[in-house]
Amino acid sequence: MSVFSRNRSEQGAVTVFFIVIFAAVFAFVALFIDFARMFALQAQVETLAHAASRSVLSAYDRELAERYGIFAYGQTDGNYIMSKVLQDQFELVRQKDGFPLLNARLDSSTASFMHPIGTYPVFEQQIREQMKYRAPIDVTIELLNRFKPMAGVMKEASNTVDLLGKLQKLYDQREAKLDELLELQRQAAKTVESYAKVLSGGGGSGSLSTLADATAEYPEFVSQVEADEGLEPEDRMYTAEISRYRSATSGLFAALDRALRTAEQRHASYLPQAKSLLDEARRINEQMRQTIAEAENRPEQAAYNEVSVGTSTRSGSSDPVGEGAAITEIRAQADSLLLSDELFAGLASDMDRQTAAFAELRSVGSALLAQSGSVLSATTPPSSFSSSVNSAVRVSDAYLRQFVTSGSSNVLEASAWRLDAHRSSDKERKATEQAASATLKDAASWIRKIEQFKNGLSEHQAKFDQLKAKMEANRSLNRSVAGEEAGSTSVNDDPSEAGRTSMGIMDNIYGGLAGLMGGMSDSVYQMEYVASYFHFLDVSVLNGLFEGKGQTDPLEVIRRQLAPESQEVEYILYGVHNPAGNIAAAFGEIFAMRLAIRTMEGLVKNAAKGNPLLVFAAALLYGAQHALQDMISLTRDGKIQLSDYLKVDLTYRDYLRLFLLLHGRSEQRLSRMLAVIALNTGVDPAERSTYVQGKVTVAMPLWFLPGVSKALGKVGILKGHVEGSQYYVAKQADFSY
Repeated sequence: MSVFSRNRSEQGAVTVFFIVIFAAVFAFVALFIDFARMFALQAQVETLAHAASRSVLSAYDRELAERYGIFAYGQTDGNYIMSKVLQDQFELVRQKDGFPLLNARLDSSTASFMHPIGTYPVFEQQIREQMKYRAPIDVTIELLNRFKPMAGVMKEASNTVDLLGKLQKLYDQREAKLDELLELQRQAAKTVESYAKVLSGGGGSGSLSTLADATAEYPEFVSQVEADEGLEPEDRMYTAEISRYRSATSGLFAALDRALRTAEQRHASYLPQAKSLLDEARRINEQMRQTIAEAENRPEQAAYNEVSVGTSTRSGSSDPVGEGAAITEIRAQADSLLLSDELFAGLASDMDRQTAAFAELRSVGSALLAQSGSVLSATTPPSSFSSSVNSAVRVSDAYLRQFVTSGSSNVLEASAWRLDAHRSSDKERKATEQAASATLKDAASWIRKIEQFKNGLSEHQAKFDQLKAKMEANRSLNRSVAGEEAGSTSVNDDPSEAGRTSMGIMDNIYGGLAGLMGGMSDSVYQMEYVASYFHFLDVSVLNGLFEGKGQTDPLEVIRRQLAPESQEVEYILYGVHNPAGNIAAAFGEIFAMRLAIRTMEGLVKNAAKGNPLLVFAAALLYGAQHALQDMISLTRDGKIQLSDYLKVDLTYRDYLRLFLLLHGRSEQRLSRMLAVIALNTGVDPAERSTYVQGKVTVAMPLWFLPGVSKALGKVGILKGHVEGSQYYVAKQADFSY
């Protein structure tokens, strides 16, 4: 029978066909089942990686968080935490699922730490997050609202102190030039006195002491010469008389010549110098005029104006202090310090007059000296000699009356009187400035006494040395190359300079406050952070030093307060690495700020004195005296009333906050904060991270067609990779505090 027989049975063909079709469909569906398991695993691993990373960050350093409000990873092994969290999670899944669809297992996990808290960007970000809600409220209520009502009057005071401080220097320079030029004119004029004495005022000795005497005896001398003329020597009767006259008269002519030459040299030297000084004085006067014109356009005014018009959240009255008009009026009187063009023209005319008068004197004197030869030879007529001497005497007397002899005709005295007319307040002003300078020296002495406490505190100095080492280490970590900051402890004993410096501080403070109104900055966040989390000095311990009561040994009383942990804010602010330097710097700036505010009050209270420079000096004296008393009040009561015109209190902490705002952001200040934190907690900020990078690898057995899955993975269709019958997926989760 043929195998191809038509009658062969076809039973089972459909079954085979369905088996083939089912196998293909099953393979296709099975592949999608594994795909679904893969994608589910990826989502689960992603979730697990995030959860594990967050769990790792939960092990933050509790002391840093509680004491300083910053977060950094503690000392627990991060890999252990991550592995434990993942293992527990997989175990929980196995216990909950009756049928383990994924049946995944943890292959590996790692936790890598980065971004230590000791780096500037990380530390600043944490400060920003910590203070972003608190700082705006505290600063607005406690600082901005207190200073806003005083913005207008402080602007006027700052402008006035700046203007009068400049004018005072220029005024004194100008007056010194004018005094010097008058003295040069006097010195030149005095040389004519010797010349005049030879002519008629006792320039020699004996009967022939002046040329006027010589003219009186000249006719007799001529007759004696004529009588002996032509006689033999032994027959001459007047040899001795003639010799005496010639010798005396020759000496007088020589003395007159010397006096005239000296006077000529001095006039030729001194009068041009005087003219040059007059030009300098005129230039300074014009500089004063220009300074007055520019006074109303100071850029520093913008900050005061911005604070003044800003919105206040202060409860009750927030009306501005209304004393600014009185200070504006003082500044308006600055023109009275200028000298008129007519006065300068008069002084120049006086110099020309002196030059012309001496030119006439020199001409007449030279003509007289030209007769000396003929006079000694007795060939000049007596009338001619007498006329020449009389002319010289008349001209020299006229010169002396105008430029030497005291009286109504003296040109130089008249010039001095004209200058003195606008100097009526100078004597009182100078005395007031000396009193202010003495008070400033007292303040400087107090600051120096504070600074001297650094000696003999070796136990505290050792801690400051540790702080310096930690600060330098942090700067190295951040590659900071800026120079070390140091607080200034000096108080300038020049009242004008001290006043302008103090007003410069107020300009910068209001500049900082104006910046607040435009939005919070890192410097503000850092200011509030330092003031909130670090300790500052208990200033009451310094009261005995300032008032001198009841403390025989101030060093012993304040010894504990000079430890670094008792003056952390001051150290962070100024960065002086000794036990007393930061306190001295703080009190130096407090005194300067109080001097500015009290000088503003002094301007108002002394406005009636009239002369702007006298008002300025009196205001500085008032300011220095009351600022010194404010320092005592601060150490006694812990606070100072802001001003007689604004009765709100500022504490020592408030002043430190203002100075932190004044000095702005500083990398060195960040390093000092971190150094203090490291010293107090024993935590090295360079070793405590704030960022974790968690990596998790999970394996899952494939149920169907691992070879196909592996091939698809190689061409990039699948995430992860296949090894044998295992599918591996790796996920990374990054988190930071």
